[in-house]
Amino acid sequence: MKTQVHPQIWRRYGYGGPPEPWDGGAQRDLDRLATSYYVDVLEMRRQLLAAGDDEATVLEVEEVFTLATRHKQEIDFALRHWATPAERDRVEDRLASLMRAGRRMRELAESH
Repeated sequence: MKTQVHPQIWRRYGYGGPPEPWDGGAQRDLDRLATSYYVDVLEMRRQLLAAGDDEATVLEVEEVFTLATRHKQEIDFALRHWATPAERDRVEDRLASLMRAGRRMRELAESH
């Protein structure tokens, strides 16, 4: 006998359905990728702050760092449990933001 999912249950999880386990190895791969991007941001931040550039650059570095930290924490939280399709999309979006933060830090480092 097949179990039916009632509409009110689907609405509770939003569009895309209920949480499902991550594919084999996906959690580890996403965590490694997010961690490598975040470590890159940390290293670029250290280098840029050590250079002691103007205050505008320091403010931008701190802003990018804060954003990257927030995204890394969101990814870490989402990877701890089963995720809905919407949460999986959010993890991909946050991962892309981490990558862009790393690029921006590199651009700042190269310009100084």
